Amino acid sequence: MEIALTIDELIALRDQVWDDHPIITERAILPTLALKDVMARTWRQGRKGRGSVAFYGPPLSGKSSCADMLVVEMKRKKPACGVLIFEVVEDTHPAEGRLLSELLNQIAYAPRIARDLAGKRTQVHRALLALSGEARHLFLIFDEAQELSSGEFAWLKSVINRLVRDRVKVTVVLFGQVELIERRRRLRDARSDLEKRFMSTLIELLGIRNAGELKPVLEAIDTGSEFPAGSGLTYLQLLMPRFYLGGGRLQHHCEPIWGQLKRYALPGARTVVAMSNVAGFLANLLIVLRPLDDSELKITPEILQRVPCD
Repeated sequence: MEIALTIDELIALRDQVWDDHPIITERAILPTLALKDVMARTWRQGRKGRGSVAFYGPPLSGKSSCADMLVVEMKRKKPACGVLIFEVVEDTHPAEGRLLSELLNQIAYAPRIARDLAGKRTQVHRALLALSGEARHLFLIFDEAQELSSGEFAWLKSVINRLVRDRVKVTVVLFGQVELIERRRRLRDARSDLEKRFMSTLIELLGIRNAGELKPVLEAIDTGSEFPAGSGLTYLQLLMPRFYLGGGRLQHHCEPIWGQLKRYALPGARTVVAMSNVAGFLANLLIVLRPLDDSELKITPEILQRVPCD
């Protein structure tokens, strides 16, 4: 429920939380077309007893935001399920024991980790079984998945097979750099069963491609967001209270904002703008607009030209 605050109180609150605001810190999770696609594909895979989907993109294309939002969304859709984000690190000499130990570390496994391989396998199985919750459904999200070797995929397959035999649904989601394409090819050459298991579906993550895709992002800032939690205040309402009260909305300026944003299109990607650039531009836009906050404010091309992207 929205808290009834005066303009002066809103401005005081804005000043208090400005530096921690998701838009200003560029940590807001916004409803991009790519994010919606990730959610839909993951949920479809989640209907299966054992499903997998993989996504790739260049650095700063929004993979981490998608992974973070998956945790929230899958928990929302299926509150009793378990979700784990596993951050893969490069290992020049991969070993099953190290992978299992790292899984236990990232689960925050409290007991002492066994030294022998059989003990670690049992501990990982029991920990993941417990994490799957009452729903008996586990979403395993791997970030920087291009760093996984063929051997590590084989070991993960064994972990997952054991869970499935115990009637746990397991949904694997891989996020990686463009090198994930090459990893898929090598996996196919080495173990076609692993390629089919983990990367039969490999989707490119794209940023914003046009004003039509930008508009839902601006609408979310205007009316479909909240900060601080429980306040009922949308991002724009708090950051620009006078402008908002006067009926001002960023979505009304979608075309000129996109006109500025598309200057930062990725090289060779036509008009695809990386999510890092979108987040940076929107943060700087609100920083530029802050001293101009007024119910009569017009966001002109001259104002937009003053907004840096980094």
